Amino acid sequence: MDKRGRLGRWRWGWPVMLLGMAAAVPLLVWLGWSAISGSSDGTDVSATVDPSAPGYQAYVEPTPTLLLIHGDGESLDGVTLLALTDAGVEGAVLFLAPESLTPIGPLSVRWAESGSTGVVDAVTELLGVPVGESQVTDDRGWAALVSAVAPIALDNPDALVSPAGEPRFESGALTLAAADVGPYLGWRNPGESPVAALFRHELFWEAWLGQVALSSAPDVIPGETDRGVGRFGLALANGRVRLEAVSGLVDVSGAVVLDATAVGEMVSEVIPFPISVLNGSSPRVRLLNGTGAPDLIRIAARSLSRAGAQIAIIGNATEFGWETTKIAYHDMGFASHAEAFRNALGAGSVVAEEQAGSSIDITVTFGADFSHLMAGDG
Repeated sequence: MDKRGRLGRWRWGWPVMLLGMAAAVPLLVWLGWSAISGSSDGTDVSATVDPSAPGYQAYVEPTPTLLLIHGDGESLDGVTLLALTDAGVEGAVLFLAPESLTPIGPLSVRWAESGSTGVVDAVTELLGVPVGESQVTDDRGWAALVSAVAPIALDNPDALVSPAGEPRFESGALTLAAADVGPYLGWRNPGESPVAALFRHELFWEAWLGQVALSSAPDVIPGETDRGVGRFGLALANGRVRLEAVSGLVDVSGAVVLDATAVGEMVSEVIPFPISVLNGSSPRVRLLNGTGAPDLIRIAARSLSRAGAQIAIIGNATEFGWETTKIAYHDMGFASHAEAFRNALGAGSVVAEEQAGSSIDITVTFGADFSHLMAGDG
């Protein structure tokens, strides 16, 4: 079966699978929230332990992310962001070209000048969210990572040749030995677009994660299983994975200029609960379910995340049966954000509501108007 066709159908089928997950995934798993008795920041969180009960609230744990940097010396060969949107169920692998342009030069220059620290800082700037973990690997590191399931079988779209025209990897059915993985991922044909080269990364990750999922090897990904590629690779292999290049337009200098709007939408989809950046630019939001329908919380959370919310607390209203969604801002400085959140949800009313001593900037309680809208009957 043609690999391009499979990837195309994967992207087409992604929204359909997300809709199907609503009925199958326990709420606690998807949200990644953890109950904390009491409060350390002035916001009350209920001691109720039943997540379906009125009044239940819990702090949201940030979506786990890992930036995998493939480089050696001054050469940067790949930058890959892994996200566990819902660990073991749903995740994403996003690919950035080393030529991706940052305010002070391409990622490859940041690597040459500042190493992994420079790349992590630059990716944080480009994507607008901090990275939870980072890991650097070279060609030998890649060989070790895939050794348990190598060779990796994939359908290579184009022959890869040296500047002198010598063949390195043939087109068509290809089996990559462990030692070939790093060179394959870092290869560029003469004159090849950096955006086009990312397609090989998608093919490799699809093939590798598929073989990891089928393997019974005890150390299918060497290393620790509670962090790094060991943790993320195993979780991604056992769930639904979105594989996508963070692409852009290649300018006359060969740099890749990313589309900030498209990047923001992509990131908010795969990282619904980013690590909080306490710079005052994005409001901290408490999201409450006023209807009692648990499947709506995920939809509301993603809508608000796309609109720029930093969701800090999530749970239920003290009583169900809310008819109208309420977006209450607790500081005049966030009135415009509250209006943007109402527009994102497509329902509700915005009100000013003082809440002394709280670190939460906006409280959103969705009601039946939002429920009807999502059901298509309102």
